[in-house]
Amino acid sequence: MMDLDGPWFIERATNRTVLFRGVNVGGGAKLPVGIPSHVNDGYWIDHDRNISMVGRPFPIEEADDHLQRLVVLGFNLLRFLVTWEAIEHEGPGIYDQQYLEYVIQLLDKCKAFNLKVYIDPHQDAWSRHCGGSGHPGWTHSLVGLNPLNFQVTNAAIVHNLYPEPDQFPKMIWNTNYQRLAASTMFTLFFAGKIYAPKCHVNGVHVQDYLQSHYFRAIEALTNRIHQHGGLEDTTVLGYDTMNEPGQGYVGLLDIRNLRDNDLDFKKGLMPTAFQGMVLGSGYATHVQNWKFTWSGPKKVEDVYVDPQGTSAWLSEPELEAADRSFGWTRSDAWSPGCIWALHGVWDKETQTVLQPHYFSMNPVTGEPADYSQHWIQFLQSYAKMLRSIHREAIIFVQPPTLETPPKIPTSLPRLVYAPHWYDGLTLVKKKWCSYNVDVINLSRGKYGTGPMRFLRALRLGEKAIRQCFVDQLATIQQEGWDNVGPYPCILGEIGIPYDMEPAKSNALQVLWGWILFWCVYSETGQASVIGTPEAPQNKAMDANLNALEANLLNYTLWHYVPDNDPIWGDRWDGEDLSIWQSEGPPSYGGSSRTLVDEVSHGKYKKNPDISPWNDESDLESASDDQPTARLIPDTNVRDVISLHRPHPWKVAGIPVSIQFISPTNRHHAAYFFTYKRREDELVSGPTEIYVPTCHFATPESDDKKKTKISLSHGYWECKVINDHYWILLWWVDDKEAGSQFELKLECI
Repeated sequence: MMDLDGPWFIERATNRTVLFRGVNVGGGAKLPVGIPSHVNDGYWIDHDRNISMVGRPFPIEEADDHLQRLVVLGFNLLRFLVTWEAIEHEGPGIYDQQYLEYVIQLLDKCKAFNLKVYIDPHQDAWSRHCGGSGHPGWTHSLVGLNPLNFQVTNAAIVHNLYPEPDQFPKMIWNTNYQRLAASTMFTLFFAGKIYAPKCHVNGVHVQDYLQSHYFRAIEALTNRIHQHGGLEDTTVLGYDTMNEPGQGYVGLLDIRNLRDNDLDFKKGLMPTAFQGMVLGSGYATHVQNWKFTWSGPKKVEDVYVDPQGTSAWLSEPELEAADRSFGWTRSDAWSPGCIWALHGVWDKETQTVLQPHYFSMNPVTGEPADYSQHWIQFLQSYAKMLRSIHREAIIFVQPPTLETPPKIPTSLPRLVYAPHWYDGLTLVKKKWCSYNVDVINLSRGKYGTGPMRFLRALRLGEKAIRQCFVDQLATIQQEGWDNVGPYPCILGEIGIPYDMEPAKSNALQVLWGWILFWCVYSETGQASVIGTPEAPQNKAMDANLNALEANLLNYTLWHYVPDNDPIWGDRWDGEDLSIWQSEGPPSYGGSSRTLVDEVSHGKYKKNPDISPWNDESDLESASDDQPTARLIPDTNVRDVISLHRPHPWKVAGIPVSIQFISPTNRHHAAYFFTYKRREDELVSGPTEIYVPTCHFATPESDDKKKTKISLSHGYWECKVINDHYWILLWWVDDKEAGSQFELKLECI
């Protein structure tokens, strides 16, 4: 059981502070079996009902191997992705029992490996059908949309409908939040009763219909976990609200303009809300074209777009067929075609705007629109549903990404603020630059107004960039404290793109890199110079993790995809952020692994200890009845050095500071950790620190490199787990003088 005490997770049995170092498992769960996002075969046949996500993110028979990899890397928490589509893809109220059983089996595996989990109902830009992931295809049919026509009408940019999927622009999928399909769906889901009052189906408003089915789908999973027994609170700590929810059109000041924020991500063709409605009904119009620059998005030109009469909305016969298929009866006032024309926002005959400020206020009361009110109502209903089953479930609160969170009612207990943050410049440009921008504080007004604020937010050089990351996460963390409440903060997503441009080096750096590669990395099986200290991936990862540690933040990295592909990356919308890529063919759908007994760099021996976490705190070796890693994972060709770093899993007090100095071509690694006593609180058990042997050999090792351990107080013990990591147990007697204690690890 996990308690919450201010900013800390507390292990109830021992009163020790828990710091979570976790990973998302994983992006592969966004996709049905055999249908990566670039594949068009079988797309949108029978409303995409006949799909399966059993075996995503990986088959159950491979789970031991995958979970063992994550244990070896020092992770003690999984953000466990599920989707509404996976549960209810066949139609409203029809739940995929095989998928629910698969999830239970996988959670049992997590329990066996002593990994904590929180469930993430994941979505991006509503669904796969409008260029994202998450929600069932039938939801589009419900509101009268036709996904086959989203690409040509610019209602969404869809990978498998793109003319050349291998040329799909990087990160352009994120612009789908602002396009017709996703904007319509989110508006109806969160605020449809206000902005689309004519849309009733089967006697209820479409907003209630959508939300109730979302709740019931997650409720079906929550009930299965509850009825299975032994998973609540011990393994499953709680539930995310909804991954990166969209605001739809709610709060849009003028449908003739893009949102009045020059920091909003814009790339490619960017229709305004009105232009999107016009295009969605088959009419031609001019649309702005944008590119991404160092200071943010810049408009390039206007482009004439002509869908030639093709509509993103179902025709009357198509809508009637969908209604018969799913048993829907619509209100007489809900006619086929554009919902927003139906409600008088614009006129199809003249293609003119009638109510440009329709979404900026409540059309009934005239009060300013406030998306946060709708989202908080959703949060309250969602939490009530969950806690009617899992009574002490922690709710991981996630409002729209990168936005300041709204004030959460104090009546909601046991919350954790779970925002996301990425270094957007690196993510979009796919390179580690010598400059960056303090985007979060820029968007919060720290640097004033006008064009000069971009220069004031500019950071030059690696040291300034690293501090910039620290500052941004500090702001995010403080906003959670101020608005969500005095609760822990966990970065639900943070990560780096691995498909980055190689770093530019001078001749001396190139020579040193080759010497290092051939004399060191080639001996240990390292397959790529991505594993060298100067690799841009290593620098980016180290800067991200350093910012998390500097703020003492819990986190779950984005992400682990075992079937990550050298060509298609994560197999979803051109992204490539997986911390793992096999040197051979992807393991999903076929294995190229072999049984081995010897351990080499990046490979794991059979039957290692599987316990990164032990509730009894005895840290005994794995017993015969525990699962074993039966097959040996292939070498990870993106084995970034800085990902391997010590981490305090459990602390016999309150953490004060963490600093890891990643090894470079000239310096060995070093690690510093400080904590203080918990005042008037009895703590049992030692501080437990995960230590990777690639940087810090076990004290009794005969390795040429030795580990020097320095303590300000107490004594230490070494618990050897396997050839890849060990646990440092640090004991400080309650009677020892001092209230703050320091540890230092040095590779000498």
